[in-house]
Amino acid sequence: MIRLNVEGTWLVTHAVATRAMIPSGRGGKVFSVTLSPHNGMPGMAHSGAARAAVENLMRTLSVEWARFGIRLLALAAGQFETQTLLTKYPQAIVERISHTIPLGRMGTEQEFAWLVAYLASPAGDFFSGSVITMDGARDDWLGPWPPPQAADAQGTPLSEERRS
Repeated sequence: MIRLNVEGTWLVTHAVATRAMIPSGRGGKVFSVTLSPHNGMPGMAHSGAARAAVENLMRTLSVEWARFGIRLLALAAGQFETQTLLTKYPQAIVERISHTIPLGRMGTEQEFAWLVAYLASPAGDFFSGSVITMDGARDDWLGPWPPPQAADAQGTPLSEERRS
């Protein structure tokens, strides 16, 4: 995992920067995309650690290479409804994923593509050194949404009674 995620990202990023972006004098943008490691990855500690290292690499290089006009971002993806996800994992897991996402659904490939298009456009020129998480608020909440103890029999979140 370390060799693939961290060393691989470093080698490709360094090659693009030193062979194209810096010599051209025009700078550029580098995006690294990983699954979000922000709440740990039980059962896959090695993978979560490597993904967190890649995020730190992008943050560090964004400072070191800013003078060359190179902007670097880490894109931390949540669960997206992709062909790989739908065919790689048992159906029972796929069916339960949306219950762990506060928005109540997985993201779409198109939504992620729009994020990348925005960041690649001139509108994204001032983004650098950031980790952008696109996950339907999953990193902000662990467990099912709404939590069973905070929902009524129909699964609607409980809330305070409003006075008029």
